[in-house]
Amino acid sequence: MITQEQLRHLADFDGGPYPVLSLYLSLDPARQVRRGYRVVFTDLVKQMEGGLDEATREGLRREVARVERYLDATPPRGKGLALFSCAPHGFWQVYPLPVPVADALHLGRTPYIRPLLDVLDEYERYAVALVDKEKARLFTVYLGAIEEEETISDFVPGKHDQGAWSQANYQRHHEAHVSRHLRRVAEHLAGLLRSRPFDRLVLAGPEEATSALRALLSRPVRARLAAVISAEIFAPKEEILQRTLEVERAVERAAEEQLVADVLELGPRGAASTGVAATLDAVWCGQVQTLVVAADLRLAGAECPACGCLVADSQGQRLCPVCGAVTTPLDDVVGRAIERTLDERGRVEVVHGPAAERLSAAGGMGALLRFAAA
Repeated sequence: MITQEQLRHLADFDGGPYPVLSLYLSLDPARQVRRGYRVVFTDLVKQMEGGLDEATREGLRREVARVERYLDATPPRGKGLALFSCAPHGFWQVYPLPVPVADALHLGRTPYIRPLLDVLDEYERYAVALVDKEKARLFTVYLGAIEEEETISDFVPGKHDQGAWSQANYQRHHEAHVSRHLRRVAEHLAGLLRSRPFDRLVLAGPEEATSALRALLSRPVRARLAAVISAEIFAPKEEILQRTLEVERAVERAAEEQLVADVLELGPRGAASTGVAATLDAVWCGQVQTLVVAADLRLAGAECPACGCLVADSQGQRLCPVCGAVTTPLDDVVGRAIERTLDERGRVEVVHGPAAERLSAAGGMGALLRFAAA
């Protein structure tokens, strides 16, 4: 599965004079019959060919032949496929995805990573600790898939009196064993955060156990706590996955709404930009700390190869409004702004639902800035 580091590697690649082909395919079960995805790819190529000049069409054919050989020899797995190719540079990246993506074909100087970014943004890496007073099961959830990392078991004596022990002494003995068990779980979560960093944590189990564990978490782990839910220690993985995905969606929507609210509030103070033109200017100036984009926003535009200026809705204007150089047309200037932000080691958030609606009312695009605009 693709990681943020691999995404940045894609964002850094530039084919220069040679085009990079970016392909996204949905791989629902119906398409696996007689390799229906091959027909979809052929149709995408035909749609693209019509608008290209002969030199660009030649570059497309070279990349298409490479992709066709791969699809014929290696039936793709998963629910989606992201593929990037630039033969003259020997560049070839294939990412099977456990979640579906919309079909898309793109040809440009750089890989078209916007759909991948949306997937990674929507499905963060979660850790789940399912605990009771004697056992714990630790999971990670990423891109809609769940893996059980480890099981922790400790002997904990019951609460009832035994032998000559007083009830009070035995109760303390019982509680000490429970505390030792939950401390082990907290230590394992801290180790998991170091070895396989996660964005959010869900605690699951009886209230008494989850409350006690919560108090024992290290500060970095506690800072990632997203929710506490009730669950049985032997709950199936599929049940844990579905309940975690519900938490993930709720947390992501709430975070998106807060981020958009911050952008709109800080815009008048010069600490954020709102609207397409102002935000593209901020990207050009390297000011963007966090780029925020409505999921459905897609705009044609242009990029200046001389000074890097980005403009939207150029309406056929071929000269850069800043330096006067001939610009390069872009079928998705928003996607290019995303790539440029990642190049500058900025963060990108693609928002959905109510957050996207609110941002769209302000132009569909905004950014938190590294330094206040003059």
